[in-house]
Amino acid sequence: MKKKGIILMAVLLVVFVGLAIAVKSADSSTKMDKKNLTVVTAPDQKEAQENEQFAVPEYIQTKVDGENVALKGKASANGYTDVYTPVYANDGDRDTTSYWEGAGNGDDEITIDLQKAYNIHAVRLAVNPATIWGARKQTLSISVSEDGKNYKEIVASKEYGFDPKTGNEVTIEFDEVKAQYVRATITKNTGAKGGQLAEFEIYSND
Repeated sequence: MKKKGIILMAVLLVVFVGLAIAVKSADSSTKMDKKNLTVVTAPDQKEAQENEQFAVPEYIQTKVDGENVALKGKASANGYTDVYTPVYANDGDRDTTSYWEGAGNGDDEITIDLQKAYNIHAVRLAVNPATIWGARKQTLSISVSEDGKNYKEIVASKEYGFDPKTGNEVTIEFDEVKAQYVRATITKNTGAKGGQLAEFEIYSND
């Protein structure tokens, strides 16, 4: 019995000594050698700094010659989604909730009645510039009319890129033409089922 007790005490002693050595070793490994330590003083910084290599250039909107006469007009469409009716397309507001979205059942058409005929030379189409509105491509054409019944296509259907980095807008210039009704027909949108416009701007020098 005494022999077993002695053996048990010896085993416990060996375990205790092993644990003590392990703890001491771990403690010493966490201590830094001051000789190999380099102290660096951080510069005084009051504002967040950005690496120039990753900076995104600020987009400067291109000025279009003339007046945006669409603000004086009335918008209509051949359909819309949810609450995003055509009245939002010429209200001068590009907020995330102020836009028209077509029904997406085919050709989405949105028309601005300028209330009278103007000599127009450019349109600017835009979606919200916030980055939450990711880049998308919309295929569209532009047509005009003086009586609201007979339309003439002045810009053939083409794919246009809308990107937050460039204001999520597209400016299309063309030879001056007289019109009271200006229509955009959107046949494809990679960002949604239907065509989308936060602003449909129409420019004239009249």
